[in-house]
Amino acid sequence: MSNKDIEYTTVSEVAGPLMIVEGIKDVAYNEVVKIKTSFGEERTGTVLEAFMDKAIIQVFEGTKGLDTDKTSARFIGETMKLGVSKDMLGRVFDGTGNPIDDAPPIIPEDRRDVNGNPINPYDREYPR
Repeated sequence: MSNKDIEYTTVSEVAGPLMIVEGIKDVAYNEVVKIKTSFGEERTGTVLEAFMDKAIIQVFEGTKGLDTDKTSARFIGETMKLGVSKDMLGRVFDGTGNPIDDAPPIIPEDRRDVNGNPINPYDREYPR
């Protein structure tokens, strides 16, 4: 069974936009988390910190209605990616990349990591 198939019901704390899940295994920084509320609603989050057997998760859609008894989390094993296409030019999107301009959905040509690539410090021009 891969980590993507495990649904953790070990939420120990919900505070502000953050949620702590305990008893985790093989979870990484910036990994996407699918969160299921007690009402069956799905929200998305990302791992801000993973250590020992705990993960601190930032919940993008807010934590209102999340509880420590019936909320579950599933770590999907990859970072946040956005489908991109030249058809995006001139369009309007929400913060998660969904079109909000009443035009048809985008058919992505590629999926890109929203975090981008790390900058090589040797490639930067020395500040003067």
